[in-house]
Amino acid sequence: MAAVPIALSGALQDEAAWESVVWVHARLLYRIAYAALRNHHDAEDAVQETLQRAWKYRHRLAAVEDPAAWLARIAWRVAKARRPRLLTVPLDLPGAAPEPESHDPAADQTAADRQLRLLLDRHIQHLPAKLRQPLLLSTVEELSAREIGRILGIPEASVRTRCLRARRLLRDKLAAVLHQESR
Repeated sequence: MAAVPIALSGALQDEAAWESVVWVHARLLYRIAYAALRNHHDAEDAVQETLQRAWKYRHRLAAVEDPAAWLARIAWRVAKARRPRLLTVPLDLPGAAPEPESHDPAADQTAADRQLRLLLDRHIQHLPAKLRQPLLLSTVEELSAREIGRILGIPEASVRTRCLRARRLLRDKLAAVLHQESR
């Protein structure tokens, strides 16, 4: 028996188009939310809110040139709005770098790597938002300058410049901290 094509009504076509867009881009939305919030549950909540907001304006989807950028921009704004004020964690606090449970020779390296990651995260969080946002989208989400520009609403050249400035600032700050610790 041959399959008979079924003509979908306009509303069903819209829902089918919406569902296909959501399934294709859901992972991207989660990664963007997680990059901004750094918490699994908060990122999931942000994705849900993103999809609710996007659903509200789904009638615009047909006119959207790049659905991924449209959804990503919404996700970024939702995550930014949900983000709590920055909490800094001094590295010398007990528990900041837990004692290694293993007696493997690599345990020292693991603890040092964790401390360096915490230090880097702390310095990234203290970057100005104009520099931090493109850097996170570029390095964590591995988005192109064009995609980041669409998400943040800035030119590609500005994205590249801001990422370069952010990396320079981080390099200088980390070099100063590491130089201070080596004394």
